[in-house]
Amino acid sequence: MANILIVDDESSMRFLLRMTFELAGHEVEEAADGRAAIERMEGGRPPDLVATDFMMPRMNGGELIARLRRNPATAQIPIILVSASPGSERRTEADAFFRKPFDPDALTQCATELLERSA
Repeated sequence: MANILIVDDESSMRFLLRMTFELAGHEVEEAADGRAAIERMEGGRPPDLVATDFMMPRMNGGELIARLRRNPATAQIPIILVSASPGSERRTEADAFFRKPFDPDALTQCATELLERSA
């Protein structure tokens, strides 16, 4: 069981991602944007995996991913970009990309593979 941080400004998408990962047996935390995700990680244990949207207020997913990759404490966390934003997958250092709407089974399988590789 892994701890997964979901980062998305749409509460309905956070709910859908939460249900997807919880049904696969993972613990889930949520943040409404990149800045809230960074604040959640400061002073606490980093998540085992991050699933983030690209287009969000305050700090978008691209900036969040860049900050995580620059920090030695979070650089190796697997990141899945889940976005409807065209071309966003080419503008980040995410480990995987899923376009909204996503296939829950494929997303779960991808998360499992990324978690196994990072263990």
